[in-house]
Amino acid sequence: MSSPKSVVDSLRRSATVEAATVPKSSQIFEITYPVALNSKKDKYLPAKITPSNRRRRVSVEVHKVLPQFEQDGDANEVSSSIISPRRSSVFGTLSTRNLQDTEEENAPEICYVKILMNTAANPIQSLFHRKYKKTNDNSPQAGQQNGNVTNFDDLASINSFMETNHGMEMVYELGDWIDRYKVPLKRFNIEDQRKRTVIVSFLFRGLNLRREFIFDTNEDATRFCNVIEKEKQLLGCRAQARLEAALGDIKLKKDEKLSLLFDIVSATNLPLKDPNPYVVVRFHGNQIHKTDFIYSVNPIWTLRKGSLFILTVDALELFEAEDGLIFEVKDYDAVAKHKSLGAVNISPRIIYKWDGERKEFDLRALSGEKNYNQGKLALRVRRATNHDLEFMEKYNNSKKLMCNIADVADDLLPTLESGGSALKKLMNVHKKIEVVGPDKGKTKYLTRPGPDPKRKFETEWLTKEQIEEEALNPSHSWLDIGSGRLGKVFVEVICCDNLPNMDTGSSLGNLTDAFVSLVYEDAFARTHTIDDCLSPRFMPWCRRAFIFNMMHTSSQLFVGVFDADTRTQHELIGRVSVDLTNLIPGMVYTMKYNLYPTAKCNPRENNFGSITIRLRMELENERTLLLSNFRYPESVYVNSETKKDFRVMHQTVHGNVDMKRFGLTNINAYIEELTDFLTIYYYLEDSFVSLILWRSQTTIPFPVPWLSPFPIKWIELSVPLHSFMAFLCMVSLVENMDLLPSFFFGSIGWLLIATMEFRISQPNPWRSCKSFQHYLSSLIFGRALIRPREISKNENIESITAYNKSWEKRVKDAVDKANQRAEEYAKEQEEYWKEMEERGDIDGDLSVVKKKFSFNPTTAYLYPIQQWLGIIINALRITKNIVIWEESYLSFWFAVVSFLLSVMTLFVPWGRIVKWTLRLVVYVCFGPWMKLVDRFYFQINESEEQLTERENRLRTERQKYLADQLLQAQIVRESNTKLKDFKQYMFGKFITKVNIMKKDRFYDKPLSESSAVVYNPEVQSLGALAMQEAGYHRVRVEGQQLVGEMIPTIFEMPKTEAPVGKPTKKNDGDIPNYGDDSYGAAVVKVATIFVSATIIALCFVPSLFVSFRDVCSKNVEEFLFIK
Repeated sequence: MSSPKSVVDSLRRSATVEAATVPKSSQIFEITYPVALNSKKDKYLPAKITPSNRRRRVSVEVHKVLPQFEQDGDANEVSSSIISPRRSSVFGTLSTRNLQDTEEENAPEICYVKILMNTAANPIQSLFHRKYKKTNDNSPQAGQQNGNVTNFDDLASINSFMETNHGMEMVYELGDWIDRYKVPLKRFNIEDQRKRTVIVSFLFRGLNLRREFIFDTNEDATRFCNVIEKEKQLLGCRAQARLEAALGDIKLKKDEKLSLLFDIVSATNLPLKDPNPYVVVRFHGNQIHKTDFIYSVNPIWTLRKGSLFILTVDALELFEAEDGLIFEVKDYDAVAKHKSLGAVNISPRIIYKWDGERKEFDLRALSGEKNYNQGKLALRVRRATNHDLEFMEKYNNSKKLMCNIADVADDLLPTLESGGSALKKLMNVHKKIEVVGPDKGKTKYLTRPGPDPKRKFETEWLTKEQIEEEALNPSHSWLDIGSGRLGKVFVEVICCDNLPNMDTGSSLGNLTDAFVSLVYEDAFARTHTIDDCLSPRFMPWCRRAFIFNMMHTSSQLFVGVFDADTRTQHELIGRVSVDLTNLIPGMVYTMKYNLYPTAKCNPRENNFGSITIRLRMELENERTLLLSNFRYPESVYVNSETKKDFRVMHQTVHGNVDMKRFGLTNINAYIEELTDFLTIYYYLEDSFVSLILWRSQTTIPFPVPWLSPFPIKWIELSVPLHSFMAFLCMVSLVENMDLLPSFFFGSIGWLLIATMEFRISQPNPWRSCKSFQHYLSSLIFGRALIRPREISKNENIESITAYNKSWEKRVKDAVDKANQRAEEYAKEQEEYWKEMEERGDIDGDLSVVKKKFSFNPTTAYLYPIQQWLGIIINALRITKNIVIWEESYLSFWFAVVSFLLSVMTLFVPWGRIVKWTLRLVVYVCFGPWMKLVDRFYFQINESEEQLTERENRLRTERQKYLADQLLQAQIVRESNTKLKDFKQYMFGKFITKVNIMKKDRFYDKPLSESSAVVYNPEVQSLGALAMQEAGYHRVRVEGQQLVGEMIPTIFEMPKTEAPVGKPTKKNDGDIPNYGDDSYGAAVVKVATIFVSATIIALCFVPSLFVSFRDVCSKNVEEFLFIK
């Protein structure tokens, strides 16, 4: 027998279905639930000896299915916190409205079978079920009916009961009936009936269970079977009604199949103190996916933690699932049962319309589980692409996608890194004296790493002169690597000189085994190894030539020289950072650099040898390159599979000094660099003196008549242009202070132009930079019209030496003078304090006065100081690079913007604006009417309720703002964590950050032995061009730049044009270069510039003259008046 109150309690507390429903009818049966001895063979404990606590109730319930969300198909739905108030749902008791509403009356139905247990039967077991706090003892009672079977066809009283208790928490008491199992009817089957015994099977949370129900009478068993059979007959109609309701306005295609990519993003604010959460996904009651557990309260699931899976399903089958997809978060426990922390069910309608955006859902308790009332789960779903399907298939088959230079098979590279044991290398012969042939008596050396495959006999042994000649020949094959599209950098490693010996046994011939590594943005490459050589030459047929693709103009090429070791880590010999910013495209640079182990701090001793590289840049459109600087460069990382390669990459980029690691040496290095920034004072002193004394000379072209076939001849005059401009500006400013903002912005651009001219005027061409005119013509025409300047070896070597010596002497003299003054001051202070001590005017203990500041390495605040010093130093370095045109692209844009702001603010009456602004502030804020503001606004008497309401509103706004900030931070954290894991899977688990902006203390400049010539490609035949198009002599390796969401793809580049010639492009110095524009387009651009300049001159120049005339006349009148 079942009381009406127990039935109501059962319905109220069983709001744990996998869809938003309200109950319509329920039939309750009392049964005995024997213990299963072997459920597969239908063997159970006899009913007569079944314990009394095995009494159960079986409830066959029909529910009305309601929409899960108020706007179920809204694409902007983000969180399940916007759940319909009509929901009496699975995941807790929510308020419902009366079933008389039209929508609920027409709602489709679903039938469930519940098995209920009594808390009095097993009070200990009931403790593990969810608990509620009882706050209302005067709840309305439902209608009463008698008999073993209770029918609720009119549940108005039940709905009234549920509405009355909405928002109130209730607790289970001994004697209450709670859910044990809850199964949709289609998953519940009757296997057999034996008098009053019924054998049933059902699917529950992915498990196939068989149980024995023993009814009190045969009639109850028959009636139960009849009810199940009757409800089974209605399954088809109800399923069709639910399908139509779920589809709504969605029209499915015939036999439409869906491939859905699911991303279990993260969970936040999970219950329990130290959970190990993982997610189980169920569809139609079957488990289709499970993630790995993560030890975190706020876990983020990544690719290798099982965040991604693909569900391929018929669209019709998806909408026929009344419970959609269930995502249950569970706590992994190696010993006890895994606890359910909550779950989320996603309706088919939302899944069908989901387009990949991140959505967050509240976790709610499943039936029979504890309700924690906290936690959120973030998901993303979209249609899977072909790339997604292929990637997940390969991933599930454990086929790793490695993109590493070591995996590139290139038959054109004959010899790999040899290395080997010291004994084996000692047995090798590296030189011999030729005894026959034309080179008789000459010393020949073994070609390393191997001879030319096409001339094996001729190139196996070569003289020193032949090796030098062969090393300068064009490379035979190129490795194209990287992800950028702005341009291409062609790099050839030619040779190294005077390397130190890093191996033991030099007297026996065991010398440095050198190889060169190169890192540029997201690409990493390395040459072959040259064994036992302190001045290795890299032959054109070995791996030495690379094509890097540019992503940002400020990127540096990092080159490192290492000693290869087979058993231990490769040792860094030295490294350089090649600045590409001021290199001109269309030029071939042969540059020699000194090698240093670090560029971040001293000492910088020149005893690590040198390296020579050949470099060329190709830019399709310099305007695009120039405009790309408006986009802030993203952080670039390079991954490697082995720790050995990681160490090579890291030391190539950062050197052998880690400035991020805590240490007094690093702090002292930062302080030393800060003092070095004071040398800018000498530059400012020179500039100021030259400006004031009219010493600064600027060369400008000037036309003069000439007695020759050409009537005009251009000559260069040196005039003190900067002093003249400074004089005009200061005179105008002191007469009209409204010009102060305009002159302020103009002075910034003027300073940048002055520093540019200073760098261009230096005798060392390798310390020069691109001019403002170069960038301006690139912006207008797409390519610079200025003819590139060739640089010969040791050009201006005498002038460079004299300039460097004079500047070093200037700095040394200034430092010595400052030190002398400091010593004199210290001596004076010492004598003063000694005299004062003798007189007894002060305390004799001078330890406080004489105590020098020292760092205590155990002090906790030293490391934060080091971090702040690093931030300040990096900011100063970037600012310095922009001012002195090391970052010339950014310097150009800063100069342009400064001049534009100067012109724009020139015509603004700043004096009137400031005057009237101050008038308004004074008259409005300081008048007697502020007493009225105080009376009617600040001293208004609010009631306690109004005050509480206002404080609550402000608190809510603050909480909302903080929640938005936390959400954005969480999204960034999720994106970074997932991308890091994805890159580790794709490219290797070791990650190195590559600097884009120049952040080193020292910058490597080419030596005077370097040279630059104009690139003149050779004309090729059609056959050679066809081989070039087919990718002959070129190996392509994709970079490590990933694009896309959920399953990002490798940024693929179009095929690179081979670097051995462009017969269709003729570089003739006598023909004007209009970039990528046609002649007509260039003419139109030039005409537009002239028209714009004419309009500006006609509109604004007269007003400037009028202003200047007024100022002059005013000064003259004042002068005459004084006279």
